Amino acid sequence: MFDFVVETRPLTIDAPAQTVWDILTDGQRYGEWNPFTTRIETDFQAGSPVRAHVVLGRLPVNVTEHTDVAEPPTRLTWSSVYWSQTLLTAAKTQVITALGPDRCAYHTTDTMAGLLAPIVQALFRRAIRRGFEETAHALKARAEKRYASQVA
Repeated sequence: MFDFVVETRPLTIDAPAQTVWDILTDGQRYGEWNPFTTRIETDFQAGSPVRAHVVLGRLPVNVTEHTDVAEPPTRLTWSSVYWSQTLLTAAKTQVITALGPDRCAYHTTDTMAGLLAPIVQALFRRAIRRGFEETAHALKARAEKRYASQVA
């Protein structure tokens, strides 16, 4: 079985983990800050569908996955089986690690496996990584701005 992982390095955010979590799970406002996932439809509850509108390079893609884990304010995971377990599976995990009361780190991991994984890797790995990096930096900017306005 073929598989590959796209993973970002942890990005330090000068805001509490809960602030980051609140932004990450506010589906109504994704389009205001997230350049990679411009719209998301879900309630972020385990078992719920996650309908994500993603921009893969210049290609808009709509995917439907399902929330596996929602552990506020530290971990959010969703995954999907595309066509069959043998052809392609994808599992995305977003982790928020508290580094103190007003600081945390955020990173994302996406694991894809199956016979089609090498094709997805060849065509989309760079765009996925770029999208994850852009999301992390946009999340950092939004969380730091929100937190700064709360403590000012």
